[in-house]
Amino acid sequence: MVVTCEIQFENNPEGCYFGGQVMTGKIVLSADKVKQVKAVVLKIRGFAHTSWSEKTNDKTTHYSGHIDYINSVTYLLSPKSSDESLFIEPGIHSFNFACHIPLNCPSSFEGLRGHIRYIVQVNMERPWKFDQTFSRGFTVLKILNLNYDTPLLKLPANSEMTKVFCCGPMKSDPLQMHVQLSQTGYVPGQLIPVTILVHNNTKVQITEVCLRLVMMVCVYSQNPRCKATSENRTISKLIGDPVPVLCNKQFTYLLPVPATPPTCFNLCSIVQVGYRIEVAAKMKGVFYTNQEIHVPVTIGNVPLMDVVQQQPMATRANMLSAPEEEVAVLETNNLPWSDNENIPCPTFEASGFMPQAEIADPNQHDYGETNFSPKYPVFNIPSPTIEEITSNKNADANKSTWL
Repeated sequence: MVVTCEIQFENNPEGCYFGGQVMTGKIVLSADKVKQVKAVVLKIRGFAHTSWSEKTNDKTTHYSGHIDYINSVTYLLSPKSSDESLFIEPGIHSFNFACHIPLNCPSSFEGLRGHIRYIVQVNMERPWKFDQTFSRGFTVLKILNLNYDTPLLKLPANSEMTKVFCCGPMKSDPLQMHVQLSQTGYVPGQLIPVTILVHNNTKVQITEVCLRLVMMVCVYSQNPRCKATSENRTISKLIGDPVPVLCNKQFTYLLPVPATPPTCFNLCSIVQVGYRIEVAAKMKGVFYTNQEIHVPVTIGNVPLMDVVQQQPMATRANMLSAPEEEVAVLETNNLPWSDNENIPCPTFEASGFMPQAEIADPNQHDYGETNFSPKYPVFNIPSPTIEEITSNKNADANKSTWL
């Protein structure tokens, strides 16, 4: 190849930005001989897009939606007049760039029927030949500070259900399930303590209690009309113990929160993301349906300070220790937790359950990244052990409103 292109992000090797920040970087073109071009154009794009099809009888309807959030076009090289020839000389040529990321940008997301995607592209327009494109994806994150979202995130959440199997003279005693969370706001890297109390007064065995952290995605179309569809995706799962017939049991499980985008309902009108805890009691026998309880939770990217400050000082010191170069990156980029020494510096990790973005156009000559995975902050916040949780609950049993 005569010309190669490298897209670099300044002081941000992960390529992760928050709304309101300024993304700065450098475009480096390397040529091994003279190259004639019409122009070299830098495009920075951010958009949400939805697409799916539904078949009714013999008719298939295609639904789609699109919203632009960033649409920046800059000419790195261009002729002064239309009849002037433009050449890239052999050697290395660097171009600095900057782009303000609007506050209303939703977080990067990749789904089966919709995505929110951000891309830097360098397009070399060539006379009498096909254009060459170099692409690189980057991550944009909405700041969701759990301390400022709503005070309710700090409070415990309870949910319960009662089920009676059969009816009439065959009516069973009820199955009762209670689920409690110590809070409803979490960040990736935390463990969610889920306490479950089961009163199985029936004559049907519960073979297992299953816990799941579920991402709920709702996507909307704009064409040919407004229509919604949804998909639920399990991002974390634990299989619990059985509960015999005529038995009461209490369990506490720690459900991990993996790298995932924050909850978002208000920034994007065509892609919305939420979360909930699902607890299912799987009943033995084909004649009995599984019983479920759902508890909504909020996933953010700035942890609750009450949780961080509960950690011992020695532990918090270990959480805050980071390589000097990493600290410099965080300070330079003015991340939302960089001005609070109590909040640990996170790592940035790709989600293990979302599909990769295909950012290279198969219909063009794109020599940049083919696939891209957004990255999300993951915090190292030590969680209390099950023994500590159980001990605290036993101490507060007389004050509990749900046991």
